[in-house]
Amino acid sequence: MKWTQAYFALSLITDGVYSDTTVTIYPQWLAQGGRVRYESDRWNKHNGLEQESLIANCRSIRTDSGRWMNRDLNDRLFQDWPEDAHRSGYPDPNYLKNISKQQELFSNYLADIDSGYKNEMIMVMNALNWPDWMNQSEHEGQFPNNIDAAAEFIVLMLQGVYDYTQGHIPPYFEVVNEPDVKEQIMNFTTTVALFHKTVAEKLHSRFHIKVTGPTMTGYNTVVDRNDFSFWTKLVDFMDITLGYLDVFSFHSYNSLIVSGKSHRFTGINEARLVAFVDLLENYVHQKTGRIIPLIISEYGRGKVTGISSTAPSGIVDFATIYQSNAHRFTHLGLREYIDKTVVFLLSNQQYPGHDSLNRSLFTRQGNATRIVDVFKFWYNFTSEYSFIRTASQCDVQERTVSPLAMSSSLHNETVILLHSYSQQSQDVKLVFQEDWITPTTGEATCITLKDNWYPVITFNEPLDIGDTRGMVTLPPEATCRYTFKTPSSQLPKVILNETTYYGSDIIIPIKDSIAVTTILLPKDEFDSARLRVSTSLPINETNSLSSVTFNHQPLYFFYKLFDSDKQNSQIYNFMDVWEFDVHSTLLNTTSITVQVNFSNKQAKGYVTSVALVTAKLLPSDTK
Repeated sequence: MKWTQAYFALSLITDGVYSDTTVTIYPQWLAQGGRVRYESDRWNKHNGLEQESLIANCRSIRTDSGRWMNRDLNDRLFQDWPEDAHRSGYPDPNYLKNISKQQELFSNYLADIDSGYKNEMIMVMNALNWPDWMNQSEHEGQFPNNIDAAAEFIVLMLQGVYDYTQGHIPPYFEVVNEPDVKEQIMNFTTTVALFHKTVAEKLHSRFHIKVTGPTMTGYNTVVDRNDFSFWTKLVDFMDITLGYLDVFSFHSYNSLIVSGKSHRFTGINEARLVAFVDLLENYVHQKTGRIIPLIISEYGRGKVTGISSTAPSGIVDFATIYQSNAHRFTHLGLREYIDKTVVFLLSNQQYPGHDSLNRSLFTRQGNATRIVDVFKFWYNFTSEYSFIRTASQCDVQERTVSPLAMSSSLHNETVILLHSYSQQSQDVKLVFQEDWITPTTGEATCITLKDNWYPVITFNEPLDIGDTRGMVTLPPEATCRYTFKTPSSQLPKVILNETTYYGSDIIIPIKDSIAVTTILLPKDEFDSARLRVSTSLPINETNSLSSVTFNHQPLYFFYKLFDSDKQNSQIYNFMDVWEFDVHSTLLNTTSITVQVNFSNKQAKGYVTSVALVTAKLLPSDTK
């Protein structure tokens, strides 16, 4: 370890110029799961159908609705549905065959999807509002005892949408929104799981649609809470639904805590989010031999403590923008597993008795709020851009800068994107490996928090990294993109395609300061790899990861993902994620033993998952 720390000290000073950290950009396109392009249909969605008067406003910032919420609840659709006169306890199959009724219920959805963007809508149920004629005695009068009859409502509702839109139903369907907080009404491991299974069977038999769930809250993605008590319920759910659900969905949030004129964030991003994804995919891979696509159908800024979450507030607006961007950086680094995401922002969230605009993109009159900066920052990125491989500095520290990079041969430019988790300015050294490009002047666009506690976005400010020897100054808690003109002839000629393989065990108890697992690889040639180790350690014990061996060979170069929960007094465990660089010479085997060593022999804790992200170089036809 002394040698590694010496490496860190040397790496801070390059050519006599001090930097807080470095980001390396490689002459390689980066594909994850075989996909190399920035696909805006996967990332640029917001929650809720748009009011028809605001559709054009939303398209002007390149976002569209990604989630149709509460159709069963709104207008009392399910509550007023009559019973089938010929089948007791089931809904009348003719109720939604009335074209006037279809127009009343589905015209807003049709207007949204007919506005020029690809229909990637997720339809989601509230599932707590049913007709009085249904027997709901087993579920506190809020969910039917007859799961098959409840599922029939969904089939008939979607058939009504199908008929009205001439087949253009939402391509995704979430069965219940956040059922894990409704356990007093429906048991998660029995009722909720069986409802998902039944709905999936019925919908797959009639429509071309992907059924997704369990749409769990961000609260329960903190899987190590209460000694993994919810994780065991989630395993029971998956054991019933795997093979029926097409996609696994969940929500992820970070909260804002304000005290006087100081603030901080706690929550799932970035370490706990990556740890949850790896644990989930590791378990599914054990059960099925494959990964399951993921949808994060709500994410961003969660609760606000210390001030009002609804009153006009610059710091709340900043938190909303900042967390939307922070989470998207993490999502874009997990493209192999995450199929799509929907930020919890709305075209307009106002309704009688609720005038807050803190999650609104526009006022009712169509005037933009500060929140549109989320989409203005990403506005330029389309499928004409492809991802470039980057690497954070392996300095044995927790990283506070998350990097991405993209290039476009059409626009002849390379864009480096940096997100800061620090409340201090940071000098970041941009290293273009082997000088594959040598940019000097460019332009910087940043979203920052100014002294008066209001978010500010500055566009296309001149930048010269020739004078600073590749250094950029990243403001506190900023999200920035740095654009450099790059001739298409200088863009990468190869693609690095990443594929993940998981360890044979999950939630491995640490015994005598050691946890061990085995990773099986196919017989293949790999050009590089990253080993990702997730740990859950009690907050009241002094313990930390001290080293990792890979088939008995120590891995020296690593860093830790940022843990925004480390100062959260409401958690009981630190959940850390460590990424190790693995040289290609260690990958010429089909069986790898990974041993994780810790500093305290008496301390408890777990290694929750071990993931090996392998990479192969392929010829490129990316343009």
